[in-house]
Amino acid sequence: MDRRSFIKSSCISCASGIGAMWLLQACTTQKYVTNFEIKDKKLTIKKSEFTVVKKDKTIEQKFLLIKPDNVSFPIALYKLNENNYKALYLECTHQGCELTPHETVLVCPCHGAEFNSKGEVTQGPAENNLKTFEISYDKENIYIQIN
Repeated sequence: MDRRSFIKSSCISCASGIGAMWLLQACTTQKYVTNFEIKDKKLTIKKSEFTVVKKDKTIEQKFLLIKPDNVSFPIALYKLNENNYKALYLECTHQGCELTPHETVLVCPCHGAEFNSKGEVTQGPAENNLKTFEISYDKENIYIQIN
């Protein structure tokens, strides 16, 4: 393969990849929870918020977004499995930009840092994991301790 063909095929592959990522992001549903309660610095969210019914089809959300008035950035609540949740503060530990959450990754739009759904750095330039919150739950609710 000559240089010109290589560059052309590389550019086409790159553009296709970017287009596919854009389409996948457009399909991701982000649900802001507005039905929550805060009492004694404990945020209460119903587990049923993870379930959405559209046109007789039940969809289980991978994460929810919560934006209490007393915090600067939203909180992403990930459902890792049936009884395992993780609450992450959506402030990038690199330079403080608001992260964009997806089903399995959180991306910083400012400098490209990436974190997994547990808040661990998977790609720099960030070096520190995300701030997390203590969580407890019962049969119906999830409780997030916000300080």
